[in-house]
Amino acid sequence: MSKKLKQSNDNQSHDNLIQLLSIQTPDERQKLLQNIDGILCNILDLEPNDLPWLNPNKHEEKWEKLMKNLRLIIGKIEYESMQKERTVH
Repeated sequence: MSKKLKQSNDNQSHDNLIQLLSIQTPDERQKLLQNIDGILCNILDLEPNDLPWLNPNKHEEKWEKLMKNLRLIIGKIEYESMQKERTVH
C-alpha cells in the first residue's frame, strides 16, 4: 500500500469520528473526545501519553491505526448512547 493511501486511511477514521460528532458544539465535542480518551485509558490500562493523538511520533504505525479505530468505535457507541438519551427524554 502506498504511503499516501495509508495516510488517507488513517485520517479517514478521525474524519469519520468528527463527522459523527459534527452536530455538537465544539465544547461538547471536545468534552466527548476527552471522555472517549478516558474510556480508552481505563479499559486498556493506559496513560494519556500512550494515546497517539496526544503524543505523536512516539508510537508505531500499527499502534496508531489500532487506537484510532478503537477511538472511532467508542465514539460511535457514545454517540448512539447520546442519541438514545435524547429520544427518551
